[in-house]
Amino acid sequence: MRHNDWASRLNQYIKQHLNTPFKWGEFDCCLFPADAVLAMTGIDFAEEFRGHYSTRIGAKRALVKYGKGDIKRTIEAKFGPALHRLMAGRGDLVLIDTPLGEALGIVWSGKIWATGEHGLMTLPMRNALCCWEVPCQ
Repeated sequence: MRHNDWASRLNQYIKQHLNTPFKWGEFDCCLFPADAVLAMTGIDFAEEFRGHYSTRIGAKRALVKYGKGDIKRTIEAKFGPALHRLMAGRGDLVLIDTPLGEALGIVWSGKIWATGEHGLMTLPMRNALCCWEVPCQ
C-alpha cells in the first residue's frame, strides 16, 4: 500500500537519482524501480535479490535463483498478472524493451523513468510493453 504522501516521496527519490550512473546490483534496471516502490510503500519487493549480483550475467542468474526466471514472471509473482500498457498510471511499474533486454521503469509525469548509463532517462509511454499497479490501498 502506498503512503499517503507517496507522490512527494517518489518525486524526491527521482530528483535524488537523476544523475546516478547505472551499476549492476546497486542502481540498475530493476533496483531503481524497486527502490522507487520502496520509497512509495515501505515494501522492498527486491529484498531477496540485493547483494547477490554485480554483473549482467549475475542479474540473470539471480532472476533464476531468487525469482521466476525472467523479469516479467518475477514481477507477476509479486504484483499479479501484467496489465495492458494503457492501464499504467503514476507510480506504477512498466516493462520496457531495451538493447540489453527487458527492464523495468516507473511511471511519473506522463513518462517512463528508467536507468540509463549516466543517470535516469525518460521514455514515452508508448515504449511500455505492459504494466503493474502499485496498490494505493
